Amino acid sequence: MPVHFFDAIVLDILSSMKGERSSSAVYHLLKGKRSSQTIQDAGLFAVSKYFGFCSALSREQVTVSVQQLKQESLVREKAESGAYIVTEKGEAELAGFFALYPWPRHFHGGYYQAAAKIMWARMSLLIQVLSNKLYRERVYLPIVKDYQIQNWVKQYLRSRNAAETAAQFHHELKEKLSVLNDDEQAAIFVHSLTSGAKAGYTFRQLSEKMDLDEWYIYALFWDVLHHFIQSAQNGESPLFQTLIQDIPLNDGLTQSTRKTLFLIKEGHTIDRIADIRKLKAATIEDHIVEIAIHDPSFSIDQYVSKEEQKIIADYAKANQTNKIRQIKEGLGGRYSYFKIRLALSKTVIRNG
Repeated sequence: MPVHFFDAIVLDILSSMKGERSSSAVYHLLKGKRSSQTIQDAGLFAVSKYFGFCSALSREQVTVSVQQLKQESLVREKAESGAYIVTEKGEAELAGFFALYPWPRHFHGGYYQAAAKIMWARMSLLIQVLSNKLYRERVYLPIVKDYQIQNWVKQYLRSRNAAETAAQFHHELKEKLSVLNDDEQAAIFVHSLTSGAKAGYTFRQLSEKMDLDEWYIYALFWDVLHHFIQSAQNGESPLFQTLIQDIPLNDGLTQSTRKTLFLIKEGHTIDRIADIRKLKAATIEDHIVEIAIHDPSFSIDQYVSKEEQKIIADYAKANQTNKIRQIKEGLGGRYSYFKIRLALSKTVIRNG
């Protein structure tokens, strides 16, 4: 069985998780499940670029991929835990595959995918509307059914000249697509657009047209949007900036965790924050771990001392494990799960 792009992604995640997680962890990561466990896994195993890769993914798709990898002896299952280990053959296959089909260089799911989906909805509908205005077509079906997106586009165009805005978009799109230095990737994005003259292609249609793996096309497409967001953030794309200026970017935190961070900055203790927010202290601890993973400048010293951090990190490194229970038991139960999780979060940041 030839390894397909999606299989390579699953294989890479399992390789990074080093036999400590099951296929369910892979599924939740690719779906972008905003649970403390999945967010922590993304940081601990340095796989946050895959977070939210495809929110429409089914569990069956991951299960089928893992079973195929198992049949080809690229992974093996640990009977006692249900976790998967990538075999030596699997590691070789993985290296060879990504040498031929490199992971797109701008794509980072944890940072950009949620914003990219909103940006694409706004941009694709805006281009459709502008194109139909130029073609003087008044009756057509909008490609985006979401009322909030439709309303946003109406408000956006209310104070703008359609012809001038269309010309500006054409110029900025052409400029930023040329920066990719990849005609194939630029073509994937352009063919996905719907105008007054044509309907945009689906990923499957593009796969057949270009004779490329459908999941690889999917990744290359979203990589373009991530590239646009990065350009906007760097001040290189003023028009693209207007599409995302109201979208929170880059901190990767859930809304609830942001509220906890605000209270931490005000100097409140874990118990006091739990009381204020009417949440369990364990939930606030989950939030603190999430903050530590996403913000390298966040100090954890008030929760776990530097000496404790070193002891935990040294044990994890010596035993080549990120398993919280194993570390807790190995260190004689002296440290709480919370302290171990925090110490590990900073170990990942230091080690890249």
